[in-house]
Formats: sequence, structure tokens, C-alpha cells
Amino acid sequence: MDDRLGIGVDIGATRVRVCVGDAKGKFLWRESRIIPLPQRAEEYVEEILTLVRKAAKQVPGRAGPAGVGVASVGPLDLERGGMDSPANLPYGFVPIVGPLAESLGTEVTLMNDASAAALGESRFGAGKGCDNLVYVTLSTGIGGGAMVDGHLLSGKDGNAAEIGHVMVDPSGRLQCGCGGMGHWEAYCSGKSIPRFAELLAAEDGGPKEVAKDAKSVDSAAIFRAAARRSAAAMRVVKEVGRLNAVGVANAVNMFDPSLVTIGGGVALNNPAAVLGPIRRLVPKLSINGAPRIMITPLGDDAGLLGALSLAFGEPAP
Repeated sequence: MDDRLGIGVDIGATRVRVCVGDAKGKFLWRESRIIPLPQRAEEYVEEILTLVRKAAKQVPGRAGPAGVGVASVGPLDLERGGMDSPANLPYGFVPIVGPLAESLGTEVTLMNDASAAALGESRFGAGKGCDNLVYVTLSTGIGGGAMVDGHLLSGKDGNAAEIGHVMVDPSGRLQCGCGGMGHWEAYCSGKSIPRFAELLAAEDGGPKEVAKDAKSVDSAAIFRAAARRSAAAMRVVKEVGRLNAVGVANAVNMFDPSLVTIGGGVALNNPAAVLGPIRRLVPKLSINGAPRIMITPLGDDAGLLGALSLAFGEPAP
């Protein structure tokens, strides 16, 4: 086992998290920061570099970190080493590997954030000893990572298992941040749920008190209203639950996992409301045998733990 320390970086749509830790997944230092989105991608990268340089100072000795693992929102372009027009960030290509490697003088490994979370789950979470698993993140966006027969799927560009962009609404009523119509992310991500609530209100006079103006209502408020038994908010949460089940069933049909773990802020903050309809409906919607479905026990740390594993040159178990 490598006794050096590595640096893990988790680049999300709304915040960046960095850690220093060992190969056993123990964090010795960590920091999280919301990065205001500057106009230029280069400025955004510089903000990330500042945080990672701070992490590097926490590594004792002259040898420096064993490596840097980066879990990032996508889509990715692994050949060029960065994000390629990310759906939830206002940039074109965003270089990641080159600037980090040049700044720190060490090897940098990049992976889709949800794929890294699947790796973290398999190393340190509920997926230990499991050869077939899917990780789903329900957060600002929606993403997925899949391990099949013990192999973590990557794809030619690093975007395998981008399940947030499977179609869950064939009528295509809402447009996704990627430009596609009817995608899962366009309805059930934290960013999109208020817009979905507004659509439902416009269609059938439903959740008006929680969607008079989608810009002034966030997804957390809708879930809170549903917990208070607001009929209108419950209608929104029910529809979100149904489409979440469709999305997870698609993943079950594609990858045939024995375990599905679900993370991301929407799920972690509303576990019963999110998990209930998925567990109830997936067996009815999938042709493959229903897997065990659960909220990740790793909480917010699944992706960061996966990134830390990458720092030690371990992209798959």
C-alpha cells in the first residue's frame, strides 16, 4: 500500500472540493469552496488551481503528493484533458489536466465525477466486493457511473454512463442544459425541479403556490412544502419521483447492476422522498432483475474518495 499522500479534487457544478488523504481513503485535510463563475474559463481554472496549490502545501516532505485525481462534471474530453462544453457551466473547453500538472509537477488523472463516485463506492462504500454497480447523483445536474464485471466504464472520451441525458419525457417538454429535449436532468436535477414545477402548473393548474415564479422557488422549498403535505408540492415531488424511477430503470436495463447507490444533494437532503418511488417503480419498469437500491453511505464524499483513489493510480478495483 502506498504510504504517501494524494490530492483529490471534486469539481461540481456549484462547488469545488479538495482533499489530501492516503490510499486507505482517510482525509487528513479538506476544503470546499463555491466558485463564482467568472466570464472566462481561464479565470475559473485559476480559482481551482489556487485551491489545489493550498492542498499541496498540506503534503509534508519534498516528494510532494503521490498524484492528483480529479473528478469533474462533464462532458469530458480525456484526450485534451478537460471539460468539453459542460452542461451546467457557461464555458466551452475548460483545460484541467495540463494546468494542474504544470503547476504541481505531478501526474494528474481526470475522470467524470459520477464515475469517480462509483469508484469511491466500490473502494470504500456499499459497493465493496460488488462487481456490478451503478452510482447515480441527483444534484445540480444528474450523472451516473457504472461498474460492469469489475470494470469501471469510461468510454472513448470519458463520458460513459452519462445517464442524466437519457430521455425520460418523449414529448420533450423541457430543454436540458446540454441543448437536448426531454432529458432526465431537465426535469429532476436540483437546478431543474422549479422549472418542472412551473411547467406542471401551466399545464394543469397544479402546484401554483410553489411555482408562481420558478426563479424565486428552489427545489429545497418544494420538497419542504411536500413534507408539510402541500398537495401542490406533493404533485411535483410525485412526478419527479416517477421520472427518477424511469431514469434508474434505464440504467438497470443498460448495465444490469446488483447494486444502485444514489447520492447528490437532492437525494441526500430528501432520502425518503427520493428513494421511495425509485424502489417501488423500478421493478415494474425494468426488464432486468431489480438490484438493491440505496442512498450512498458515503454521503457527499463518494466523488472525492474516488478522486483520491485516482491520485494513487487506481482507476479500477
